[in-house]
Amino acid sequence: MPNNYATHPDNRLGSIIKLGIFKNQLFVICSLFVASLLVRIYFFSYQTPITLDGEFYFRYAIDATIQRQFPSGYEFPNNGWPSFLSLIFTAIGPHEFLEYAAIQRIITIIISSLTIVPVYLICRHFVENRFAVFGSILFVFEPRIIQNSLLGISEPLFIILVCTSLVLFLNNKNKTMYLSFVAAALAATVRYEGMLL
Repeated sequence: MPNNYATHPDNRLGSIIKLGIFKNQLFVICSLFVASLLVRIYFFSYQTPITLDGEFYFRYAIDATIQRQFPSGYEFPNNGWPSFLSLIFTAIGPHEFLEYAAIQRIITIIISSLTIVPVYLICRHFVENRFAVFGSILFVFEPRIIQNSLLGISEPLFIILVCTSLVLFLNNKNKTMYLSFVAAALAATVRYEGMLL
């Protein structure tokens, strides 16, 4: 009796998906990164100024850029995010308010999209590659994550540092374990909740 199991249409589709799409992990992750960037850019508005918490980070970063030192008079529990912003503002050097605001929000969009890499690596540590890709998709296209990336606030940087710290720690190699504590320390400079890690 011939074995028709392998030639059954459902089984061939499963084999194609398993071998074809998910075999080249780098291509899949890069495609998801580009797709997440495109989604965020679609909702990005250049003319919208930064408001709420993002405005406080923005002011600190502008003052640090102009004064070329950590400005006084701010009562931030952590200044990692605006200090990082001030370095980028100094390097790029625009001179208009909306340009600075757009740069701040573009940086958070890029960082939020890059988070797909450590999230994928964390998921891959616990499940198969195809499920790890699915977990990355769920994370990077989650509406609140997208919304946070458009506000210019510190959460995207904090999330990528925490995820990177976890990836390095789960790697079980001494050198990367030390680097995981460096990433956790940087996360603590962005948000004080990083000290819990």
